[in-house]
Amino acid sequence: MTTKVDIRFEFPAPSIPLPPETREAFVAALRARPGTWALMGQHSSPGSARQAAYCIRWALRLRSFQPAGAFEADAKTVMGEHRVYVRYVGEDAASASSEVTAR
Repeated sequence: MTTKVDIRFEFPAPSIPLPPETREAFVAALRARPGTWALMGQHSSPGSARQAAYCIRWALRLRSFQPAGAFEADAKTVMGEHRVYVRYVGEDAASASSEVTAR
């Protein structure tokens, strides 16, 4: 018995930063569904995905994700794709994390 397998051979997509207006729409959608993870995009390497997740968590270079701590981000490698997942956890989580950091 032979099993049919659908395979799509292709190179991974290059990292393409979201333009500001698209990023704002993405952030608005996350804020509308707190606690729900969403795929933000793919990166060319695991290191660049981890760096993007770090910048989102700490709201570095990306004003859309302010205040720091209001969003969680995680970098995962899935079947050779380096992905960044993001979720909105709220302003309360951001203030709680800044209080812990200040101590």
